[in-house]
Amino acid sequence: MYQWLNLAAPWLALLALAAAAAALVWGLRQQRQLRSLSSQYQALTFGTQGGNLEQVLADHLDNVRAAREQTAEALDIARQIERLAASHIQHLGLVRYNPFSHTGSDQSFVLILADRDGNGAAINSLHAREGTRIYAKPLTAWQSIYTLTEEEEEAIGRARSQPPSAVNSNGKVR
Repeated sequence: MYQWLNLAAPWLALLALAAAAAALVWGLRQQRQLRSLSSQYQALTFGTQGGNLEQVLADHLDNVRAAREQTAEALDIARQIERLAASHIQHLGLVRYNPFSHTGSDQSFVLILADRDGNGAAINSLHAREGTRIYAKPLTAWQSIYTLTEEEEEAIGRARSQPPSAVNSNGKVR
């Protein structure tokens, strides 16, 4: 009556052994994954007061919000600085010249001081035997309401063509 069982017993035993081996491999793999997840969880919650994932995420979100606020403040400050910098002297132009061809040397000069938009002043120093005289002309958009001399025009051209002046880390103008 159980003769089929005697014939199938070795095959059933092999099948059971294969199922047990597969279960053992699967169990060992699951244990390794659990150990890996456990170590990752420990690393994630290390240094937190609550020690659980919910607390870690809440702390992280608080940090992200604080960083966003600080970034927004820094951006506002940078925009204010950019607006203010537009009105500071950024372009310089200097031309030395000799206004009197029969005497002296090029001790006279024109100095252009202008902001980003070309607003500023043209300072002209005229040196002669009797003394030195200094004149200033206002500039608006690289133009003046007063007639500009050839030397002043040249100095404006030099100031316009140079990149805005900047101070390097040594405190020197580049």
